[in-house]
Amino acid sequence: MGAATCTALAREGAKVAVHYGRSEEAALAVVRAIEAGGGTAIPLSADVADREQARALVAEAIRRLGGLDALVVYAGHPFTPKEWFAPYEDLPESAFRKTLDIDLLGTIHVTQAAVPHFKQQRSGKIVLVGSTPPITGDVVGISYLVAKAGILALTRALAQYLGPYNVHVNALAPGTVATAPMEALPREERRKLLEEPALRRIGSPEEIADTAVFLCSPESDYMTGQTLVVDGGYAMR
Repeated sequence: MGAATCTALAREGAKVAVHYGRSEEAALAVVRAIEAGGGTAIPLSADVADREQARALVAEAIRRLGGLDALVVYAGHPFTPKEWFAPYEDLPESAFRKTLDIDLLGTIHVTQAAVPHFKQQRSGKIVLVGSTPPITGDVVGISYLVAKAGILALTRALAQYLGPYNVHVNALAPGTVATAPMEALPREERRKLLEEPALRRIGSPEEIADTAVFLCSPESDYMTGQTLVVDGGYAMR
């Protein structure tokens, strides 16, 4: 989803900083694709669970791109099937620490680093990424749900805080999307997921990216503190 969003933003004319925490080659592939289409993109590496690395990441993006108008935060801990399907009472503390450190604290660290810049220029768009299950509830992926629920709460808090500075803060809540974790699921689990949304299909990264682009655009100028659910109707169950 992050790769698709970088590509979609570049297609709209944005200069893009492509952050990666683990896969340099994947980030470079995105950069090359953007450049091949005539756009501007730079790869930047950081462990966003580390506050100082997150600060350096944002500072470098501002320095090399000449500013920062929009920030989209997809920070996420790698999918681990064993922890995802473990009963709640069997989840070790480490399972919660991992998702809280990367998903929630990573999002906090990056936004903390960017907020002074947005306040000073008195404009900006921030898009945080939650998920649909923290809204509906679920019995699997509980550590993930807890971290993503925190991101949705952070969205509302930052929207209130930054509204007087003309900085818009909104969130995405994707449902089931065709990403690598989906491929890691057993066939029967994937079949069940296909039956859950009203549209009876999973979403594409590009569909999530298009919504992120909307939230970064002038078309969303009277929106802040909102969570846009992009889940094919899953939350209506």
